[in-house]
Amino acid sequence: MASKCSHEDSRLTCTECNAPLCSKCLVQCPVGFRCKACVGPASSPLKSGSSMLVARLLALSGVIGLGGGWLMPMIRVPYIACIICYFLGIFCGRFLAKFIDYRIENNATKIIVFGLLIGLSLSPFSVYPFVMLELLKSSVMSGAGIFGGLSMIAGSLFSPIGFVVGVLRSTVWRQRW
Repeated sequence: MASKCSHEDSRLTCTECNAPLCSKCLVQCPVGFRCKACVGPASSPLKSGSSMLVARLLALSGVIGLGGGWLMPMIRVPYIACIICYFLGIFCGRFLAKFIDYRIENNATKIIVFGLLIGLSLSPFSVYPFVMLELLKSSVMSGAGIFGGLSMIAGSLFSPIGFVVGVLRSTVWRQRW
């Protein structure tokens, strides 16, 4: 393929096969210039296996979201549950950061958030906010007070947000700085 070009005036050669190269048929590689025949139709080494890396990160994020979804309803300390879930997210995010590959760094945030949401939706925590609304309605109807019911709802809504932010802080945001 490279021999069909006219490169009499060129002094460049392929680093692999030492064939002469012109500006039309050279391919710039990290280690120098190569001819198109030596490079071949292979994809970039930065993109090879990226679908498997995405699947692995998505599965790990889903498992972490599922585990967090099972643990968060057990934390029943009003207002403090959000902070506890944040630190739980940081702990889980440090574990997850070991599996993030630099080749998918640009999409890592989207993959992790999507995986966490899938895991949280498969856990009992996905129905927990609806249970909290029923508890609020029953506490208002029984006259027990709206403040207790609202604190339970605030904890059930902000706990997963704290968990996701904690995971993202120790995975993606930590790598960028």
